[in-house]
Amino acid sequence: MNRVRALSVPTRLIAFCLIFLYPFAALAAADNGDVTVKDVKVAFVDQNLVVLLIVDNRAMAIHVDSTVAASIHSVLSRTPTRRPLSHDLMRLILLELDAKVTRAVITLKDKTYYADLTVAIGDRAIIFDCRSSDAIALAILFKAPIVVAKGTWDLASRAWDEPEGETS
Repeated sequence: MNRVRALSVPTRLIAFCLIFLYPFAALAAADNGDVTVKDVKVAFVDQNLVVLLIVDNRAMAIHVDSTVAASIHSVLSRTPTRRPLSHDLMRLILLELDAKVTRAVITLKDKTYYADLTVAIGDRAIIFDCRSSDAIALAILFKAPIVVAKGTWDLASRAWDEPEGETS
């Protein structure tokens, strides 16, 4: 049986949207000083759960709720959850479509973090607007680079030394 025909109706609809409804977008190759994240951790900082995007001795904290923190922690620690989470479902859909995440770019606009998630399907690269936490989780799952726009990094990153205690 053809594998695509065996997919459920919602999965086929998502596949259709991925392949046909979103405009083609090429990867930008220009060197504009964007910062490639070296490490990602989930931590408590000032009594808040955050996702830390780390480069050398600097980090950028993205405040998240406990559900998002647990989701990214499960990806980082490769600890399966009892039921698939949204990023697990998206990963399975993309793999079934022979697609993969190739890059996540994080930006800050009006005090809110945004992300552009690049997905490669065959010779096409499609960029999707998404929540930064979803982009981070999917980039980790696909071992894709996480990039922070230079202006965002300059504005939001701070000096950071890894604290002793709970981080993932």
